[in-house]
Amino acid sequence: MSRTQPSDPLLTVTQILLRIGIAVMALIILAGAVAVLALLLFPDQQVAPQLTDASKGTVWWVAAGAATLITILVLSIAFTLNLSRIVSTVGEGDPFRPENADRLDRMAWLALATEACGFVLMPVVRTIASHIGELRGDFEMSFGGFVVALVLFILARVFRLGTRMRDDLEGTV
Repeated sequence: MSRTQPSDPLLTVTQILLRIGIAVMALIILAGAVAVLALLLFPDQQVAPQLTDASKGTVWWVAAGAATLITILVLSIAFTLNLSRIVSTVGEGDPFRPENADRLDRMAWLALATEACGFVLMPVVRTIASHIGELRGDFEMSFGGFVVALVLFILARVFRLGTRMRDDLEGTV
């Protein structure tokens, strides 16, 4: 049951913002990968002496932190792509599709994976901060990602039930 809806400005703006977000995250991934590669291949005691201190292994901690951040960004891109596809089905007038329930499930797992990466990143950042001696402040974890994941798992079930109910209704008419 596919219906074409008139252009909705909110959906259009949302899609534009999602695409911009994906592009920005991709550029950050590229820049971060190049920076870490340069740091590993060409350690420079003049530019970043604390980051290239071989005796403390800081450069490897920085690489681990960057790899974790890149992983978070890749997960975020996957999350955003799934969201964009759901928004597209809303624009088409038929959001209650089985694939949207699957997308919501994937988004929930991506949110959990992102949150897990945050737990990995915290001790890495603390270690880098202790090696550099210049970073200050506490690093706190938020459990918002877990709440988001739970909401998405529930919404996936709502979408599955809505799809089933709509299919039952269409079968009786």
